[in-house]
Amino acid sequence: MIVIILGPDTGLAHNTLKRVLADRDPSGQSTSYLDGNSVGIRAVITDISSVGFFAAGRVVVVENLLARLGKQGAKDGGNPPEWANLFASVPDASTLVLLDPTIAEMGALAKKALPKHAIVEHSKPPRGPQLIAWIQDAAKAAGGDIDKQAAQHLAMQLFPQGWASEPRNPMYDRPPDMVMLENEIQKLVLAAYPDRITTQLISEMSPREQDDKIFQFLDAAAAGNVADALREMDKLIANGEDPAKLLAQLSTNLELTTPISAAGRRAGDAIASDIGGVAANRVSALQRGLQGMSPGIAQRRSGVAAEADRKFKTGQLKEPLDALYETILHIAEMRHSARR
Repeated sequence: MIVIILGPDTGLAHNTLKRVLADRDPSGQSTSYLDGNSVGIRAVITDISSVGFFAAGRVVVVENLLARLGKQGAKDGGNPPEWANLFASVPDASTLVLLDPTIAEMGALAKKALPKHAIVEHSKPPRGPQLIAWIQDAAKAAGGDIDKQAAQHLAMQLFPQGWASEPRNPMYDRPPDMVMLENEIQKLVLAAYPDRITTQLISEMSPREQDDKIFQFLDAAAAGNVADALREMDKLIANGEDPAKLLAQLSTNLELTTPISAAGRRAGDAIASDIGGVAANRVSALQRGLQGMSPGIAQRRSGVAAEADRKFKTGQLKEPLDALYETILHIAEMRHSARR
């Protein structure tokens, strides 16, 4: 059996993995895990081909192998990846799971070799009515209850830009983070017990709209998008945000991208776990912002913010707002120069 589990939502992808493992190896004694960032296809073939003495079959889970070796032109130890040999080596009693939550579609090289009997699971967050129904089902599974109106209020509170539908331009998509949503529902069920979750409770315990606006500013500033960054910054300051706080948040945001850039195509939740203190959905958003950016620029941006902050603290810049302007414009210039 061959199971392909793709993203873009890492939480849904790992939930699908749990379901597959519960079906194929409930005890977990015949399951092994391989890191596709470092192992080659020959190592996976060796692992999936071996069967234990007391097991009819085994389960081998490989994460991020498709992202690394699935595209045309990919090399595995200097040679073209042997996808057809890998798929042909899976015994009938065993299960090969390729988990790649960082990509939404298989690369052409691996897809061409994939047998017709393989199962491909896409971990795409629901939107609109499907998301509302998901919220209601999740509340029931957690031992609580929420009506459609409150469920929609929660979706709008957490994901004001992306809960209803996908934008035409995927670069501006902010899809629902299903792990964060599930955690929020469990928190609300506990707070409401034994009553139903209400819109008032959601407003009191899930004040995320302002956070989302801050992330819009941070993402635009980090990308060197001057027009969007200044527009979002003006909105935040008009609503009472402190420019010094925004400068500190931008500096932290840029510092985070250094290890995230160095991590390459690793899953967002794995990077978040290694770093600590940052949500997986935030790491995924920062990964999207790094697309098309050279590692050198990604790493130098944190130095830009640090230098602007130093100038402010030593009096070379009079206001934190001046430091924000300098940081945003300097990043934009770096990216513009790199395109020349």
